[in-house]
Amino acid sequence: MTTMAADPIPNATYTQVPLTTVSEDTDGMASIVGGGIYCRTAGLFRVGAAVGFTLQSSGSRALVVYRDGTAARVGVAVPATPSGISSRLSASGLIRLTVGDYLEIFVWQNSGGSLSLYNQFGFTAVLEAEWVSP
Repeated sequence: MTTMAADPIPNATYTQVPLTTVSEDTDGMASIVGGGIYCRTAGLFRVGAAVGFTLQSSGSRALVVYRDGTAARVGVAVPATPSGISSRLSASGLIRLTVGDYLEIFVWQNSGGSLSLYNQFGFTAVLEAEWVSP
């Protein structure tokens, strides 16, 4: 799932990124209403997420995949980049899901004010889940 929205992310607050577009969904997992992915088949999943922030050279940035409202061991945090370079974050990992588990992306930044997401490669955020094994 992806979004192209350049939503502002408030300072020092974990904020959900609502995903609004389904690129491919072979198991009916995508939820445009909830902005994330629901597990329909239990097993081990390869999960990947990416997001970009607009240019701002102070503070730090973070991206975390949440499962059922809690951080799910897939995430990354980086310091702000130098002037002229936008922060782009990506993370991936394996997560065991049961039927009904829900994945979503949360981001965080502490630039001192609101900071918008950045449209990179046609999207501002992406979340993917691929079933690997039972």
